[in-house]
Amino acid sequence: MIGKVRWLTGMVALPAVVLGGATLTVLAWRERLPADLPNKGGADGRPIVSTVTVEQLSGVLLGVPAILWLAGLAGFVLAGRAPASRAHWIRASIQVTVNTIAVALAVPLLVILHAALDAPTAAQADTPSGAAMGVLVPLAALAGAVVAFLLAGRRTPAGRATEAPDPGAPRLDLNGQERATWQERRVIRAVDWAVAALVLAGMAMTAVLVLSVGSPGWAGATVVIVAVAFLPMRSYRLTIDERTVRVTLGLISREVALSSVRRADATDVQASRWLLDGALHGAGAGVVLLPGPALALRLADGTDFLASCRDAPTAASLINSMRDHQAA
Repeated sequence: MIGKVRWLTGMVALPAVVLGGATLTVLAWRERLPADLPNKGGADGRPIVSTVTVEQLSGVLLGVPAILWLAGLAGFVLAGRAPASRAHWIRASIQVTVNTIAVALAVPLLVILHAALDAPTAAQADTPSGAAMGVLVPLAALAGAVVAFLLAGRRTPAGRATEAPDPGAPRLDLNGQERATWQERRVIRAVDWAVAALVLAGMAMTAVLVLSVGSPGWAGATVVIVAVAFLPMRSYRLTIDERTVRVTLGLISREVALSSVRRADATDVQASRWLLDGALHGAGAGVVLLPGPALALRLADGTDFLASCRDAPTAASLINSMRDHQAA
C-alpha cells in the first residue's frame, strides 16, 4: 500500500501540482504581462530585436513536459508486465525523468514571467540574467530528480529462497554453532582525483572570467559545488552478516536479505558488462566499482546482484554456508 502511494504521488500528484500550478499561475498573471517578452543577450544585456510571446514561451515550457508526462504514464503502466525488480527500475527512471524536466522548465518559466510583471511593453520588461538562469535551471532539475527518486523508494524485495544452495556451490567449513561476518572497506582514489580536477577547473574558470569580463559569475562556483557533492562517493563498504548483504557507496546503500539469496558465486566482471549491466538489468542490479572480481548473488526472483569484492570466493563461500544453516 505504501508503495502504491509513493508511485501515485511521484508519477501523478507531483507532475500535476508542478504543471497545473504553473499553468494556473500563468493564467492569473496574464493580464499583468506584456504581449511580448524580450530576448536578451550579449555582455551588456541589451534587448535583441527578436521577441517571444507569453503564449509561445508558456506553450513550449509547459507543453513539452506535459506531453512527456502522458507518454511516461503509458510507459509506467506497461512496465507492470516486466519482472518486479526490473519494473521498479523502469518506473523509477520514468518518474525521475518526468519530474526532472517538469520542474526544470516550469520553475524558470515562472521566474521569467514574474520578472516581467506589470511591464507596459516588451522593451520595458525585465528578464533574469543568463548567469542566474544558469544556476536556477540545474538546481530546479536536481530538486525534481531528488524528490522523484526518494518517492520511488527501494525496489521490490526478491522474496525468500526456501532451499539451500545446490551442492556445487562453494562453501566454508562451518559447524552449526559458528557464525561469521565479512566487511570490506576501500577508498576510491579515482573520485579524489576527479574532485581535485573539478576544483582546479572551477578556480581556472573563475580566473578566466575575471580577466575577460571582470566578474567571476557563478560558473566557477557551480563546478566546485559539484566537486564537493562527489566527495561522499569516495567510500565503498561491503558487509555480510547473518541477516543481510549490504553494499554502501557514499550515500547510496543497497541491502539484500540473506534469506533471498539462492546461491552466491565469485565472478570476474568484464568491462563490457560493467558498462552495460545497469542499463540492461536496471539501476540497483549491482554496485560494481570497476571491472574485476565481484560477488554474484542469484536471488529468489531469478535476478542477479553484483558487488565489487577483492576476495569474492571466500565471501561467496561464507554466504552459501550461512544459507545452509538457514535452510536446515
